[in-house]
Amino acid sequence: MKVLLLGANGQLGSDIRRLWHDDGIELVSATRADADVTDGAVVAALVGRLQPDVVINTTAFHNLPIAESDPETCLRVNVVGGWNVARAAAAAGAAMVQISTDYVFDGERREPYSEECARRALNVYGAAKIATEDVVRQMNPDCLVVRVSGLYGLAGSAGKGGNFVETMLRLAAGGQPLRVVADQVTAPTNTAAIAEGLLPLVRDGMRGVVHLAADGECSWHEFAAAIFEISRLSPEFQAVTTEEFGGPVRRPLYSVLGSERVARLGHWRDGLERYMAERTTRWHRRRSAGTRVTKRETPG
Repeated sequence: MKVLLLGANGQLGSDIRRLWHDDGIELVSATRADADVTDGAVVAALVGRLQPDVVINTTAFHNLPIAESDPETCLRVNVVGGWNVARAAAAAGAAMVQISTDYVFDGERREPYSEECARRALNVYGAAKIATEDVVRQMNPDCLVVRVSGLYGLAGSAGKGGNFVETMLRLAAGGQPLRVVADQVTAPTNTAAIAEGLLPLVRDGMRGVVHLAADGECSWHEFAAAIFEISRLSPEFQAVTTEEFGGPVRRPLYSVLGSERVARLGHWRDGLERYMAERTTRWHRRRSAGTRVTKRETPG
């Protein structure tokens, strides 16, 4: 099976490349430099030339504050980009995997969302991902939509300048008091776990919609506390409400993903401990190789 991976240098894409070891899968990676998904002709040419059996689209515009002020770009990258990929895959007779988000839900529940729950987004990004889900399934019915939540991975997130874990470590190293929301509950998920959970679904040809997310649930404040505990850091940080924190983006207060189709991934705490251990290992390898490392990258 030949699989074309779009967004190969992102958090999830990088972990798919790093962790997929399957003799039955030939993984071909493409970055934005290889194919900008907003350019339908370029995407069609790439897919037509490679003739994959499956195309995985991990690309996204997910900087939420910028999406609110520039919805056109958010919609173009997510919706038009997804449509371009789905159309190219369908033309080549390939299946498609589209990565989506927990932000398609409004957070009014207090129990995990299943695949069949009604969608209602609170912000531009979530609305764009609802539209993306719909257009890719309409354009290419041979499709699997994979919703994920609270992603963080070793590659960071180019669109956000890092991820939540790295942001907390950077701010803690800066010494200033921190304010972290305590009333937004989710299940932060290591992209390594997503990559490993996705492999058998692609291999077995699952279609439709599926949720892949860590087990358990926590607030962002609880997640930050776990980060500091594992890192042996003791910054001054305060729990605040979403209203107190402020900001231009409405976010769901509860966005935990459950599934009626697959088992939930390992517990969020286990995923965080794995991330911190792999982060430390990477730091030591880079240092041994003589690669310059910044103070922010230094493990706690």
